[in-house]
Amino acid sequence: MPLRELFWAGQEVYITKVFMPIIIGIAIFLPVIIVLFVLGFWRRYRLWKLGQPENRAENWPARLITTLAVALANIRILGVRELYPGLMHSLIFGGTALLFLGKIIRLLSFGGLTTPPQSIFLYASLIAEIGAVLILIGGGMAVYRRYVRKPPRLDTKPEDTLIFVWAFLLILTGFMVKGFRIAISDVKPPDWAIWSPVGYLISHAFPTFATEIKNEILVWHRTLIHALPAFIFLGYIWVIRSRLQHILLSPLNVFFRSLNPKGRLKSIDLEAVEVFGAAKIEDFTWKQLLDLDACTRCGRCQDHCPAYLTEKPLSPKKIINDLKDHLHLRAPQVIKAKARGTDLEEAPPLIGSVIEEDELWTCTTCRSCMEHCPIFIEHVDKMVDMRRYQVLMESKFPQELTQVFRGLETNSNPWGMGRDTRGDWIRKLEVPVMSEMSGEDIDFLFFVGCIRSFDDRNKKVSMAMARILDHLGVKFAILGIEEGCCGDPARRVGNEYLYQILVQTNIETFGRYNIKRILTTCPHCYNTLKNEYPQLGFSCDVIHHAEFLKENIRNKSLKLDHALAKKTTYHDPCYLGRYSGMYKSPRQVLSSIPSLDIREMRRSGIDSLCCGGGGGWMWMEENIGTRINIQRLEDALTVDPEWIATACPFCVTMFDDAIKNKDMEDKLKIWDIAELVELSIFGVKK
Repeated sequence: MPLRELFWAGQEVYITKVFMPIIIGIAIFLPVIIVLFVLGFWRRYRLWKLGQPENRAENWPARLITTLAVALANIRILGVRELYPGLMHSLIFGGTALLFLGKIIRLLSFGGLTTPPQSIFLYASLIAEIGAVLILIGGGMAVYRRYVRKPPRLDTKPEDTLIFVWAFLLILTGFMVKGFRIAISDVKPPDWAIWSPVGYLISHAFPTFATEIKNEILVWHRTLIHALPAFIFLGYIWVIRSRLQHILLSPLNVFFRSLNPKGRLKSIDLEAVEVFGAAKIEDFTWKQLLDLDACTRCGRCQDHCPAYLTEKPLSPKKIINDLKDHLHLRAPQVIKAKARGTDLEEAPPLIGSVIEEDELWTCTTCRSCMEHCPIFIEHVDKMVDMRRYQVLMESKFPQELTQVFRGLETNSNPWGMGRDTRGDWIRKLEVPVMSEMSGEDIDFLFFVGCIRSFDDRNKKVSMAMARILDHLGVKFAILGIEEGCCGDPARRVGNEYLYQILVQTNIETFGRYNIKRILTTCPHCYNTLKNEYPQLGFSCDVIHHAEFLKENIRNKSLKLDHALAKKTTYHDPCYLGRYSGMYKSPRQVLSSIPSLDIREMRRSGIDSLCCGGGGGWMWMEENIGTRINIQRLEDALTVDPEWIATACPFCVTMFDDAIKNKDMEDKLKIWDIAELVELSIFGVKK
């Protein structure tokens, strides 16, 4: 019998007695589900609208492309680093898509898409069955992972168990409906049973019924054990705060992600606002509140947080979910008060009542949480906003920062060292200073930065870079006494007011000398100058020395003739890698050095552990848990290096301290890549 006739013969009774009641049931329940969905979404939308305005509507095509890539292809989690959960999610999502596609086609086929509609119906039946099997496989993987392997980052709640059981029963009863239809067929088995292989297996569990009651039993069988529970399940998702709402909320959050450079924090108009930072949940923007609702508690942020991994009280996952719980408690009170036109009882500040101070201040702003979040939740921005309120409104911050702020205010460096000593490192070199250039054009302004100017260990890197520039014949100069802190230390700990003062001072200096290109050896300076100075009206071509060295080695301007036969591992600075996407350039520089034996740490690239110096921790003492720089040194020691290379002054300092702490100065050395290039060019003994 032709395929198109396989299912049609004798189906008039089935359509009138079985399918029509289903159509009627859908007509009744579907509007209810739609209403529940609209009400559920409206309830969420009202929560987000409590936040402050923020423009996230630009460049819709780019937003849509990324959303489809994340939602459909799972590109943020499917890979070698997250293969198991990535495959698990892909099976569940792909299976769900096929299941719904099959069911929709089957419904439409009875509406007359083809005449007769059997062929497309049979294809749709098989598609839906394949989808259901994929869901069972993915769901089984999820159950094994959550209840057997039990990774610490997952916190299983009763609702999670309910969802697994409910979803499994819905899939099972769907197969039972197909199996029952096969069991009551007059032909054993019917020709079309091959299009429902799982249903056919299950059909053997059903007894034979009298002809006159077959279809009546099928109606109740389909309605009571499958259709009705399915509709209730869909309604449950939106009536209750179900984690399955992430099916919609996650793509929404991805769509409205920030398109700004990764390292750019939200700026504050100091003249226009009365409250700096976030004291209450409604002080966050609407997108930051959407962030909270969209979180699925997957725990990837926690797994890669250096503070959490070194026994600090901070967990990015806990921060987001504590704020989410507070949002759902606080928002109804705010909404009711606005509706009634009554005064709202003042809520206590978030810090101390929802988030503990140690949680807030142990963040190193390394951005690892954000890079590993599959739906682009912006953890660091919220931490900085809460710090801004603590610093600018409450004057509450770790005591070590008092000296940092004073030093930045008086001498434009975190230590408060005399500004007139900023250029002392050039005394042994003939390094030109801008004020002595008499209006001459230069190729680059070499922006040295505070650490490379004042720290004795890092001054060696500045000198190495100056020698390399001179060797290349590059016409460059430094600002010397006129150079000020780029502002990164102030901004990352929440002192936006001081940050903007520092920036404006530097911008005036740059304008005075008509600076067009800046070279820096500090990823923090690089990010701030390149990505954040444009917020206050200044932009120019900013280059990090890793990229500069790579290009000059590639075009053979730099010849690395001296072999450095040392076992070396490279540490990725957070602000060079995760903030600026520069992973390959420093490795290409190192791989160009003859005989250098490069060994990768397990945690490298995007997974690299922070050195512990960001977010103000270069100037604060770690008194809780293991010191992050010690933990990172332990990572390096696993590959048995003689040298550690990096491309950031913060990292050089933190590794240098860790090496001294472990009394390994005779066995292990920390280098900046510029120093190693200098060694390979000149063969200088250090």
